[in-house]
This record gives sequence, C-alpha cells and structure tokens, in this order.
Amino acid sequence: MAVKAVNDTTGPNGLVPTLLVYGAYPRISNLGPPAPSITERAATIRKAMAKIVKLWAKQAINNALHHRNGPNTTPVHDLPLNSEVLIWRKSGKWTGPYRLLAVENETCCIQLPSGPTSFRSTSVKPYVRPLPSPKRAT
Repeated sequence: MAVKAVNDTTGPNGLVPTLLVYGAYPRISNLGPPAPSITERAATIRKAMAKIVKLWAKQAINNALHHRNGPNTTPVHDLPLNSEVLIWRKSGKWTGPYRLLAVENETCCIQLPSGPTSFRSTSVKPYVRPLPSPKRAT
C-alpha cells in the first residue's frame, strides 16, 4: 500500500496539492485491484494536476500579453526642442538638467557641457522643476 501521496497545503490561491512520496502517484494508479478510495484519490489527483496545468498556461499567456518591452518614451517624443531633460548615466543615477536639441526616431541629441551628444530615448526623461515652497508669514 502507498502512504498518503498528496498533502494539501494552503497557498495564496487556496489548497495546493504537493507530493510527499516520490513515485507514489504512479504506484497508486498501477496497483492490482485498488480499493475504491485509492482509485477516487488517483482520479482526483489527475483532475487537479490537469487544472493546475491549465491555470499555469492561462497565467503565462496573460503575462505574455501584458508584458511591456521597455519604458514609455512618449513623453520624451512630445517635448518641444530646447526643453530640459535628465539623462540616465552608467553611474546609476539621473543627471541634469540638460537641453534637448533634437529627436530623431529613438535617438535624442542632448547639449552636454562637453558638446552635443546622442542618447537613446529610453535613457532620457523630461525634467520637472520643483515648485518653490510658499513662504510663511511671520
């Protein structure tokens, strides 16, 4: 006889069947004349596994359909020329503000202190000046 082959644990989405004994599931299915309770368990396990496979497939399809390929560069393309922008540097931080000279497809020409330099639009974002805080009357 096989020991209990499935342990129901709770997860974020409800009960999750997990195998406790390696190879116990195939033995349950291939035993001589199995007891009705074992047959019912094996059928339930098969149905649960089929449902889990379908749920995983559905989740993978949803993830693929809603996956973004990169940052949204529309705000950079909508900027007027001579606008202030920030540049992402290899040092791991945004630097600037610098002036936007031109935008051609996904290439932005930026006026740096060393001269005009081309950057990919994914490493450029609009610079928003912080609003001055109102002065308090004393």
